[in-house]
Amino acid sequence: MDFYFDFLSPYSYLAFQWLKKNRSLLDSLSIEINFHPTILSKLIHSYETKGPAEIESKRNYLFKDCLRFSSLNKIPFNTPKTLPFNSLYALRLVLACPKNKKFDLIDSIFTKGWGRGEEIGEEEELFETLKENDLPESLMEETTSKEIRKELKQVLSNGINRGVFGLPTFIYKDELFWGNDSTKYLELFIANKDPIDQNKYENFLKSHPFN
Repeated sequence: MDFYFDFLSPYSYLAFQWLKKNRSLLDSLSIEINFHPTILSKLIHSYETKGPAEIESKRNYLFKDCLRFSSLNKIPFNTPKTLPFNSLYALRLVLACPKNKKFDLIDSIFTKGWGRGEEIGEEEELFETLKENDLPESLMEETTSKEIRKELKQVLSNGINRGVFGLPTFIYKDELFWGNDSTKYLELFIANKDPIDQNKYENFLKSHPFN
C-alpha cells in the first residue's frame, strides 16, 4: 500500500490516524505501507490549480471540516503555531530515515504539529523529534544532500504518473483512494467488498472520453 502525504496537509494527518488505528490489521494481512512524502504545493500547481490556502472560503471551510471529523473520531487536532509552514525538511527527513523507523518518525511529526499544535517546520524542532525516536542527528545533514532532494522530486513525478492529484492519497493494488474520508472505501476494497459497479465505470470511460 502506498501513502502519499505532506505534513502541511491536515487531511494527511487525519488519514495517517487511520493507518495507526489499522496498523496491526494491515500487518496481519501482510500489507506493507510505503510512504511517499510529497510537496503538496508542487503537486497542485503541476495541474495549474490553486491550493486550498489560496482560496479564503475554501481554506476556512476545510478547517471546519477537519475540526468536525477530528471531533467525531476523537482525534486530537490543533493548528501548528506557524501556518503555513515549510514542510520541506520534514519531508526530506522521512526519505533519509531508515525504512523500519519511518512510521514512528512520521507519527511523531504529525502528532507534534497537528496533534499538539507545535512547530514542525524548523530544523530545531526536527532535531528534537529525532532524539525522541532514537535517531541520529546526522539524518538532518542528509536532508540537504543532492540525492535526497532528487528523490523528493522523483516521488512527486512518480505520483503524478500514477494519477495522484491531491493529498492524502492511498494506492492499493493500483486502485487510488483520495482523501481521509475515502478510507471507508479502502477498507471495503481490502476486504474484496468494493461496492463499485465496474461495468458502469468502464461504460462511463468509453462513452465520455477525457479530452
